[in-house]
Amino acid sequence: MQHHPWEALTVKEINNLMKNIPITWWIAGGWALDLHYGQQTREHDDMDILIRNEDLPALKKHLGESYELFIADNGVLTMLTEPESPSGASGSLWVRKKQGTAWLFEIMLIDSENDEWIYKRDNQIKRSISRIGALTDDGIPYIKPEIQLLYKGGSSVIREKDYWDLERLLPVLKKSEIKWLYYSLRQQFNGKHPWLEIIHNKMEDLPAHTLVIGGTGMLSAASLWLADHSDKVSIIARNQTKMDRVLNKTDAASSITPLFVDYKDSTGLKERIKAAILQNGPIDLVIAWIHSDAHHALDIICHEVAQEIPAWKLYHILGSSSSLNQIKDAAVKKYPGCQYRQIQLGFILEKEDSRWLTHQEISNGVIDAVVHDREVKVIGTVEPWGKRP
Repeated sequence: MQHHPWEALTVKEINNLMKNIPITWWIAGGWALDLHYGQQTREHDDMDILIRNEDLPALKKHLGESYELFIADNGVLTMLTEPESPSGASGSLWVRKKQGTAWLFEIMLIDSENDEWIYKRDNQIKRSISRIGALTDDGIPYIKPEIQLLYKGGSSVIREKDYWDLERLLPVLKKSEIKWLYYSLRQQFNGKHPWLEIIHNKMEDLPAHTLVIGGTGMLSAASLWLADHSDKVSIIARNQTKMDRVLNKTDAASSITPLFVDYKDSTGLKERIKAAILQNGPIDLVIAWIHSDAHHALDIICHEVAQEIPAWKLYHILGSSSSLNQIKDAAVKKYPGCQYRQIQLGFILEKEDSRWLTHQEISNGVIDAVVHDREVKVIGTVEPWGKRP
């Protein structure tokens, strides 16, 4: 089948083709992972979609006489002549224009029962149909990354690009998604699979306890992301209403510990940090946005954190300053166990105008810095500084 030409539909084209059909469907394959990642990371030779077996007649009717469907089974393509699902083990259909020669997309048929998706390779692995997909900001449906990675890792042949997809996606998966993928592969392969060690190491690398300063305002979106990627997140806040807004936006509220204190209050700050460590364990990741008028807050936080753990990371968020290197050197010298990272907030140039960063842009930049462990991350631009708003 590899000799048949492909002129795969784009994401936009497959969405336009499918959006008016009254069935549930999802983009799958490498494109699904890139949609979750937020950008295209590699070339894709084809376009895959997933539908339920029972929805095939509706899809075939929707496509009408303009398209031909072929059952793909063991390297052989056979035209589908009846609207019902193909018999046998095949769950794959290739689609092209009638009398055309190029393949446009592949339909992957999934088993379901009582509104549950059933994994074909191990029917003990199931999930509610409503929880196997996600939507892009533009409303395009795609299969969730941990399920797509299970399809890739659960295949009899794992390709080099599948390893690449795993390594790329693991840093952005939620801790619950990573654990689900790990235990599903372990279930399918009785604990013996080349990806298990890779995934287990990633689980071990997840922060056990993250401390966020500035996490209910400018960094609220970053706080929500961190709650999904850390076992525990302590957030320093002064305002109960802002904290409640954060808690109400996440399913991981149980992972969040509010620390109500004004970080200008040195005594109160020290007490709350100690209490957070006592409750949630040593802090191994700190995200700090501290105003310049709270001179001692970062010193107090670093002192308390460093006493409880030999190595930890600090992502220090700063406005542009001519003394950034001096600040970095001081932090490293004072706290040798601290892996210091710096995030510089700039501005956005738009033709002849400029504007300050939005809160979402700042949070996205912080998340990028953490995911990729960037030693220095500039959000926006800091040059030329004379063009700032």
